[in-house]
Amino acid sequence: MLRLMKYLKGYVPEAVLAPFFKIIEAAIELAVPLIVAFMIDTGVSGGDMTLVVVCGAVMAGLGLIGLGFSLACQYLASKSAVGFGCNLRRALYAHIQRMKLGDVDRIGTGALLSRMTTDVAQAQQGFAMFLRLMLRAPFIAAGGIIMSAIVAPNLWYIGLIAGAAALIVLIVIMKISVPRFSKAQARLDEISSLTGETIKGERVIRAFAGEKRSEVKFAAATEKHSKAATGAAVASCLLSPLAGVIINLAVVLLILLGGNEVNAGSLSQGDLVALVNYMSQILLALVALSVLLVLVSRALSSAERLNAVLDMPEDGDGEGATPDPDAPLIEMENASFSFGGEENAVGGLNFTLGAGEVLGVIGTTGSGKSTIAGLLTRFYRASEGTVKIAGNDVGAYTDEQLRSLVTLAPQKPLLFAGTVRSNLAQSGINDDKRMTDALAATEAWGFLEKKNGLDTEVRQKGSNFSGGEKQRLSLARAALKESPVLILDDAASALDYVTEARVMKNILSDKSRAVINISQRPGNVRHADKILVLDGGKVVGLGTHDELMRSCELYANMVVNG
Repeated sequence: MLRLMKYLKGYVPEAVLAPFFKIIEAAIELAVPLIVAFMIDTGVSGGDMTLVVVCGAVMAGLGLIGLGFSLACQYLASKSAVGFGCNLRRALYAHIQRMKLGDVDRIGTGALLSRMTTDVAQAQQGFAMFLRLMLRAPFIAAGGIIMSAIVAPNLWYIGLIAGAAALIVLIVIMKISVPRFSKAQARLDEISSLTGETIKGERVIRAFAGEKRSEVKFAAATEKHSKAATGAAVASCLLSPLAGVIINLAVVLLILLGGNEVNAGSLSQGDLVALVNYMSQILLALVALSVLLVLVSRALSSAERLNAVLDMPEDGDGEGATPDPDAPLIEMENASFSFGGEENAVGGLNFTLGAGEVLGVIGTTGSGKSTIAGLLTRFYRASEGTVKIAGNDVGAYTDEQLRSLVTLAPQKPLLFAGTVRSNLAQSGINDDKRMTDALAATEAWGFLEKKNGLDTEVRQKGSNFSGGEKQRLSLARAALKESPVLILDDAASALDYVTEARVMKNILSDKSRAVINISQRPGNVRHADKILVLDGGKVVGLGTHDELMRSCELYANMVVNG
């Protein structure tokens, strides 16, 4: 948790003052039993009602002052905790944006969402309670024992022994509950991942009548979480009753022994009442400490999970480089990439591509076609060889430079909630005329013109458009950017052959850029200047359509059967 304290920046004064104000309120609370003892021994015993009223007024005034300090503490603690949570959530979001895609895929979207929401909330809540009680509870407990020793030197040890016994119970329960809270959070990750997977795959589940299987799977996941959460809750719920039993037994013993002291004349009635009050304060302090320990246990568990994400390496930004206008726009020299296994996902990539040239990439399923796009966009780093854009290694460019040089139109288009205009504006171009031209080039303006044009609503993930319409909008967004390198990763797979041919003709008419056209359809790449054929992650052919028809059996079979 200490490692996360750097996200308290901007709220340190509030975090320091909050427990300080709580200490003042606790000191006032410790003073009240002394006033009660004085009032009983002097005012009540002597029949001095004026003194009783004065003491009552003093206690009421101290109560109001304590209330003011307590409210100030609550406000400052809440403000600093909320600020801490906001800073932490922003930092976590920014870090996830820069993480390596392989790590993001390995953790999973559901687990990351759980960390962004539940874990941050628990860390924030634990920190808020820590500020409110971290000093008050120990101060009250220790102060109550000290004041007991002052009031009744012969009986103070009862509070010390009871407090020590209760503290031991708290520590043991905490050690039991912390791992269980961690396990419960891990189960919650599984539920989040399963929920996200189910929502995304809802059409597939319904198509195969898998609703019941999905419900059974989800019920099993929730049952596991329920058992883990119940185990943690049972352990933590033992804190308050066990502490209460210990302290209340101490109060009974104190009254029994204190009564004898009063009868013997060695202890006044007021001091006995004060002693019982101090014992009650010790009880309440330890109960509050038990609540704090439960929340801190959850916060520590969440902090560990948050640190695990924050410790993952980012996909580092380059120092910056100047594009070489005389160099090829794309150059790969013996480039290979592995996802961590013994075999390369793709390897032996050797080709160059200049402005106005088109490289078609085709191959069997899983042969590494999309991995090439990942290498050029620096989503993946080459494990061997070099990948260059405009004469410099892709790792040398800053993110901003690289994104200005390379544009990717993915196979699975992702549109964001808003309007068509706001989605196209992600390219960095806000000119309506250029947007309309790009939409016309991708055959998208026809169906948009019948709606609201650029102001047509786009629902989350583009759910109000068909697959082909989403791909055309995604292609328009990519074409609009006019970067020197354009990568089409099977970006027209949802279009019919006629529409695809027209769209590709319009996009490829721009001879100022180098284009890599990845496709499953031989007809879509046959007119490319070069065609790269992949099989099992290896290059099995590179040349023009006519050359490959003679020299590459795999390509020839694809053309014949395609």
